[in-house]
Amino acid sequence: MFRAYCTTSALLVLVFWSSPTSGVTPTNIGIGILYRLEDTQDVWLEGNGNTVNYNPDVIIVGTATGYEKKRFLVQFESIPAACTSIKWAQLYVYFAYSDRPSWLTPKQAPDLSRTLQVHQVLVQWNESQATSVYRQTSPALLPWSQPYLALDGTDAVWYPQDSFTMSQQPSSYIPFDVTEASRNWLKGDPNNGLLVWATNENDQGTDLRFFSRRQQSGTPPFINVVCSY
Repeated sequence: MFRAYCTTSALLVLVFWSSPTSGVTPTNIGIGILYRLEDTQDVWLEGNGNTVNYNPDVIIVGTATGYEKKRFLVQFESIPAACTSIKWAQLYVYFAYSDRPSWLTPKQAPDLSRTLQVHQVLVQWNESQATSVYRQTSPALLPWSQPYLALDGTDAVWYPQDSFTMSQQPSSYIPFDVTEASRNWLKGDPNNGLLVWATNENDQGTDLRFFSRRQQSGTPPFINVVCSY
């Protein structure tokens, strides 16, 4: 089915809602051909350890009181060759809940308004190996240019694709415009996915948790790409 969402740029778009399937299936939506690109790998970055096996159901941003900051990476299927021109592309990540350490009070770990930004990633990474320091650890040890990715054109594009401010947000899909990144991939840039982080990530309070592709709720991250006829 289709559901309507208002994006951060006030553009009304349609979310193609379907169960994930193998391969990218085209859907004619009247204004172009829509492709839903499924999440192929995702991981949150925190400290020196890989987090996939620690809590595989979520990907996290922000800093919970008493913990290190978190950012997350997510990568998707390639845009089909049949798509020669992109009208728009939207990333959707499902916000599950904000998390406060159980032993802290709301005063000690307050619910914070956080503005999230999305950046195109420029280098390869491995979800089962990536940490805040390394993008892969085998067969070669490859660090990020700086911890948590350098947003300066080395690890990721310096400017954001889009932003979204989270404040007392109900559980739902959160949209980000990633049209530019998707057009870059179509033109030949390596599809190394996207980085999501909070601009006030160093402020301690609650962190924000989104469902990963491994969560069984049927709400994984995905990108909707609409291509011209």
